[in-house]
Amino acid sequence: MRLGGLDLNLVVALEAILRLRSVSAAARETHLTQPALSRALARLRDHFGDPIVVQVGRRFVPTAFGETLYLKVQGLIQEARSFSQMRADFDPSREVREFSILCSDYVTVVFLTRLIQRLCLLAPGITIRSISIDNHSEELFLKGDIDFRILPDDFIDPTFPGSPLFEDHFVSIAWDANPDIGETLDEKTFLTSRHVATAFGSHRFDSHLESYLKVAGIDLKVAMFVPSFVLLPSCVIGTPLLATIHARLAAQLPTNLPLRRMKPPIDIPPIQQTLQWHPKRADDLAFRWVHTVMKDVLQEMQGEPAPIA
Repeated sequence: MRLGGLDLNLVVALEAILRLRSVSAAARETHLTQPALSRALARLRDHFGDPIVVQVGRRFVPTAFGETLYLKVQGLIQEARSFSQMRADFDPSREVREFSILCSDYVTVVFLTRLIQRLCLLAPGITIRSISIDNHSEELFLKGDIDFRILPDDFIDPTFPGSPLFEDHFVSIAWDANPDIGETLDEKTFLTSRHVATAFGSHRFDSHLESYLKVAGIDLKVAMFVPSFVLLPSCVIGTPLLATIHARLAAQLPTNLPLRRMKPPIDIPPIQQTLQWHPKRADDLAFRWVHTVMKDVLQEMQGEPAPIA
């Protein structure tokens, strides 16, 4: 079948090549021979007037136009899969579907792990794909290529539907053998010490904490940036460095880690995580059901005592 002069069968091949960056791997996934997939790539190059991918060593790397195509074709494939799975009624126990959720690794640890526990019991055919924050994630969500996103209030778009999830506060941590740190942390030590902080994407998006401190005129001395909240505790062990992390994350750290947990000496406002979704998902029964399960998990979390430093 052709649309706009393009054989639609080639779209699946295009997505596999761009995602796997290997003709042989894409051939295996699409159940085509390698020569057949090479011919498909040649037809795609002819249609779009661009090499799409170029060989660097043993792998294929997308051209700039190929990267643009990948953002488009990801959405097309996801929509096609959702379309093929539509039913007039909905039975969670029989549903086979993948839902993508854009969020930090912190949210994955404290919220998505609880969500998948429930889904494994109620809907074992549903898969959750946690998508990390990077330079392209915002664009993918705005286009509707990501089902949900969970972000701090500072980063949400009020034009999209959403609902508040949970609130958290912050805990400072240090290596328990750090000679400069006692049982409590004073403001002078906090400001003169060097820190491990988070930064996301090559554009270095600040976290809620770093954004707040900058607005408050506090410039932390940062010794190391990592693209992960979960990595922060490991990075302070064996060093004189400090880190400030979410209290819910700190509560899940193994008790045998050589860390001291302390109340930050600076009054940091709590962080509110908010769930948002794309309006085009509103009539999707499976989507609405997963949203309901999320609210059930939230209610369970709200019934628990708040974590403390």
